Amino acid sequence: MTLISLTLLGCAPGALSPDLVAPDLLDRGYVVSRDSNELFVVDTETLGSVGSLDTTVFPGRINGNHMAMVGMDGAKVYVSAPEAGVVVVVEAASLTISGTIPVGRHATHASVSPDGAQLWIVNEDDNTISVIDTATDTVSRTLSDASLVVPHNVRFADTLAYVPSIGGNQITVFDRATYAVVDVIVAAGTELGACAGDPCGFADAQIDPDGVLFASHIETGTVLVYDTVASERLADVGVGLQPWSAFVDPFGDTPGMAMVPTWTDTAVARVDVAGERIMSGAGDQEVYGVNFSPLAPTEAFVLNRVRHEVAVIDRATGEATARIDVGGTTETGTTAMNGMILLPISSTGELLVLDPASGDIVARHAGVGSYPWSVATAAGQNYCH
Repeated sequence: MTLISLTLLGCAPGALSPDLVAPDLLDRGYVVSRDSNELFVVDTETLGSVGSLDTTVFPGRINGNHMAMVGMDGAKVYVSAPEAGVVVVVEAASLTISGTIPVGRHATHASVSPDGAQLWIVNEDDNTISVIDTATDTVSRTLSDASLVVPHNVRFADTLAYVPSIGGNQITVFDRATYAVVDVIVAAGTELGACAGDPCGFADAQIDPDGVLFASHIETGTVLVYDTVASERLADVGVGLQPWSAFVDPFGDTPGMAMVPTWTDTAVARVDVAGERIMSGAGDQEVYGVNFSPLAPTEAFVLNRVRHEVAVIDRATGEATARIDVGGTTETGTTAMNGMILLPISSTGELLVLDPASGDIVARHAGVGSYPWSVATAAGQNYCH
């Protein structure tokens, strides 16, 4: 494929390029920059720029934008702005801000419920969760519990919500109908409560299409494997020193498996439901993401931040089959609906588009913001630090 190289020079904030606007709002990627308030938008089908938007909440101040989440129909985009204490609501068709939603302190990671009716966002400094009604764009309730110790994400399975604590040893399970805590799952060899160090607990708790949850506990170096359908613990697997998130294939090409980067070991572990593991030396000290794509169903793509590369790993064997130079620091990526992987490069202020089938960088957008931090698509593989 032909490499497309584009910049935003001459593109005013909020301005749309009519010839590049996606006919379907689902075919868009939204890049959030941490050190500027810019939201950059790319068309994932044409790979061209749609435009950008200034999301400033308070004049002269940085929002500290952390991540975006796209509504189920693509019509609205929610941007967490922890330094401003709000979620910014963006109308996708016009690239305009329709409002802000006050939430808790240091609100970072958000997830849309399976029916699209709610957005759950964690307030890390308050140890609470704001539940936003996406029809009214208001907080319908705020959830708290003693088991929430720096909640760091929300993942859904059937009628339940699983909330990992990065400052604690547990994953809190809420009933989405009653908002009651129905279970607390504790890391092997630990006790319920706070853990030592920063970070030390569960950064995430990803759930594959079969309902199997994988979650890495940073302090103990183990991965918890849990069947959310049967409410049954399957295995606890040791993987090494300082594992970050356990990343599952959300597309169902390799169910019952997760890839787990371990920072101190500069390795990546492949863990399955039987508790088996395969180790690969293809990681580095700061891997914040592993992506999957239906365009490459036998491979996993490891975002090696320190090495400025994406390492391609065979899912079955754990062997590195290729290393793709991306020219700067990777953060987190998303896999779009068409299988393309969108990669913000924070050190260069770029967005790269990787074709997983060929391993080629097929588009490169310059000037997308200061320290592009995360990217989101509708129904894509969305996650953040």
